[in-house]
Amino acid sequence: MVDQKSVPRKVGTAVAGVLLGGTLVAGSLVGQNTAGNSLEPKATAALQQAGITGVDVSFKGREAYISGAGKSQDELAQAQKVVESVYGVRWAKVTGDNSTATAPTQSSTPTETPTASPTASPSVTAPVVQPTVNIASSANGVALTGTVASQADADALAAQAERVFGSPVTNQLKVDPTCAQQPWVGNLVTALGASPAITGGSLTASGSGASIGGTVATDADLSSLQTAFGALGIPATVGATVATPPALTAAEIAQVNGTVVNFGYGAYTVDATGKQSLDAIIPLLAKSTVNVTIDGYVSLPHPDAQQIPDSQRRAQAVADYLIANGIDASRLTVQGLGATNPVASNDTSAGQTANQRATLTIS
Repeated sequence: MVDQKSVPRKVGTAVAGVLLGGTLVAGSLVGQNTAGNSLEPKATAALQQAGITGVDVSFKGREAYISGAGKSQDELAQAQKVVESVYGVRWAKVTGDNSTATAPTQSSTPTETPTASPTASPSVTAPVVQPTVNIASSANGVALTGTVASQADADALAAQAERVFGSPVTNQLKVDPTCAQQPWVGNLVTALGASPAITGGSLTASGSGASIGGTVATDADLSSLQTAFGALGIPATVGATVATPPALTAAEIAQVNGTVVNFGYGAYTVDATGKQSLDAIIPLLAKSTVNVTIDGYVSLPHPDAQQIPDSQRRAQAVADYLIANGIDASRLTVQGLGATNPVASNDTSAGQTANQRATLTIS
């Protein structure tokens, strides 16, 4: 016999169960929508950070759907990996139509599984940062910026930047542990170590190539710079130019043209007095590109057959001293003029000494 008093209680219990079940299902759907709403901007940001554009991502719960018109399978696969690396994403699927995509699971409705807390899950590896180096000269000094993988790289680049571009150097290089170790960074340190001084220079370098500009002193310096940067291992452009030497003033030209080196009787080497005279004009010749003719002379009496060769020896002695002090030999013309063009009488020893000489003339 049925206990009539117990019937209402069982019916009430069943109704309550139905209501509770409906609440759980609704709560689950709301949770999935909330998860999708919070994961979509994170996934979009991750794609942007990885440099991936033209890819659409949408969510159903914690499941992502990826599409991209005109994108290759490799590009979409890369986007899939990036999205799946976002914390909270269960899986990502590449599909041409997100609205009709189905999850790659055994049932049409994936079963929600507990997710470990962020502290317990493996950390997501950020995209690798690529190194960059920038050097810029200004009236305030030299600024060194960019990103490198280690402090050793930053210190070495700062030291070479100061040597090549001048000081003071403001080292603003960022040291990032996630920065890739690229061989060209070490090659750049080596290249700067072999480079000449650069005035008003600049440098930019990354994995795609390097460019250096500014002004160097000589053609030889420019050649050295080109050789050094040709070994970077990345495309390199050397835009440096050779500085135009300043022109000599009229007074400086007169000083060079008025220089006379005298020689003792039978002497063909430059003595201390002659070296002192040449030392006074070497800085003028060094800062300019003028060419100089050096004429050598002998006094009389002097054997006829030896007049030209011996006067040539005196002119060459002067040229050798200039070359030894940094003047390019290609700028010097040496000639012996024998006993011609005397400046004094050969009848006296003083006159003979005055005629035993070498003169310089800017040509």
